[in-house]
Amino acid sequence: MDEIKKLTPEQLAELRAKIKNANPDREKGAPTPMQVDKDMSGADFDAHVSKKKVTVEVAEDSMSATMTLSDPEDEIYTVSELVGQLRINKVVIGLKTDELMRIVNDKVYDTPVVVAEGKPLIPAQEGYYEFFFDINDHKKPEIREDGTTDYSAVGRFENVKEGQLIARYHPAVQGKNGFDILGHEMVARIAKEQPVLRGKHIERNDETNEYFATLTGLISKKDYNIEILDVLEINEDITLIRSKVEFYGDLVINGDIENGVLIRAGRNVVVNGTVGAATINAGGDIILQRGITGAGRGKVSARGNVFSDFIEHAKVEAGQDVYANSIINSEIITNGNVIVSGKQGYIIGGNTHGLRGIVANAAGSQSEVRTVLHAGFLKEDYTRFLQLEQKEKRLAASLEQTISDLTSMLKARARAGSVNSAQREKILSINKRRDSMQEELKSIKSDKEDIARKMSLGGNASIIIRGDVYRNVLISIDAARLAILKEETYVRYICRDDEIQRRAIPRE
Repeated sequence: MDEIKKLTPEQLAELRAKIKNANPDREKGAPTPMQVDKDMSGADFDAHVSKKKVTVEVAEDSMSATMTLSDPEDEIYTVSELVGQLRINKVVIGLKTDELMRIVNDKVYDTPVVVAEGKPLIPAQEGYYEFFFDINDHKKPEIREDGTTDYSAVGRFENVKEGQLIARYHPAVQGKNGFDILGHEMVARIAKEQPVLRGKHIERNDETNEYFATLTGLISKKDYNIEILDVLEINEDITLIRSKVEFYGDLVINGDIENGVLIRAGRNVVVNGTVGAATINAGGDIILQRGITGAGRGKVSARGNVFSDFIEHAKVEAGQDVYANSIINSEIITNGNVIVSGKQGYIIGGNTHGLRGIVANAAGSQSEVRTVLHAGFLKEDYTRFLQLEQKEKRLAASLEQTISDLTSMLKARARAGSVNSAQREKILSINKRRDSMQEELKSIKSDKEDIARKMSLGGNASIIIRGDVYRNVLISIDAARLAILKEETYVRYICRDDEIQRRAIPRE
């Protein structure tokens, strides 16, 4: 406004003339674009209303968008208009320009058209092994339809032949990042390779990533280690004539084992016949397909599991679990569970200890045979732990005194500058005593850790009887005891606050 005020009258006249020439109809009363005419009846005429309508639909996963155009009649759409509508709907990436041009040029109306697409994330694929042998552990027996237990699956071992393909490695495939049409990036994680397989009697082809057996025998897998061992199979009874069988690998005996025979194997033992008053030791599992009648002298000891159709008048020790159809007048000691199932599933007489627990269908008998069931840590273990603690304290004190004596002698030698032969011998003797004490303390610590680990495993031990518990059965968990004075059924025994408590279990 300040600039207009500075114009001279001549300049203002010239400006008005220019405006008049630019809009000659203004003085004739012609309507400006913002004016509305009236017809003879006095009704108003509406200004032009556009028929253009753009509908954009974004998929729920934001990976695509469709656009639908209404028929604009005498108007036209432009690509820039459509892009603007996509921007309004936050579609910022993945636009299909060719499709936008097509629907404008070909006048594609009232038809949904995909005009934007994201890029899906391609997930990474971890490296993996394809094995050409059964890698499953057949550790549990199967219950037959008639209720008896089938241990044949437990005794099945996987064998391979020399030169056989046993594994193929599929390398990791890295994924690719993706994005949605709203501009969000999806980042693929980094795929990891698997460690190289190692073990005995296997050979790797670096070009094909394949592994082959170099020995005919039994194959086993643990983590990324593969082992192929010879299997000794004996197709006859083992009698006192032979008296002893020892083998570093797996041992399969397709016959009976008579009284007095000794069997030792570095890994698993499978006996497909009956076992008498024999001794069987195994570094792995022991599978007795037809059970053992030990006559009070038979003993079975395995670092792994023991599977037996029945156990009668025998001693069984296992580092893991013991499975059987029935146990009669036997001593069972295991660091795992004792599971007596199948059609019979009873424990009668003897002493049965399962560090983690015991499960059976029945305990004791109507004739009230004395039957002891114990779960959790043994009293002997607890006593041993206390003894080791006391010994450790005494030894630590002696070691401290020994080190003090040795330090004093070394200081005295340093002051004197030399020592005689007697002093030298004494220093050497104290050094040896110190080293011996340190080794003994190390051994005590290891023993304590083993006992503590066992006690921890048995921390939540219980005894479950899915049937009858007869009189004269002694239930014991940790140091707590409970004598059964009248018959009970379907009960779970647990230890709380040094007291045995009962919990009812559902009837099957």
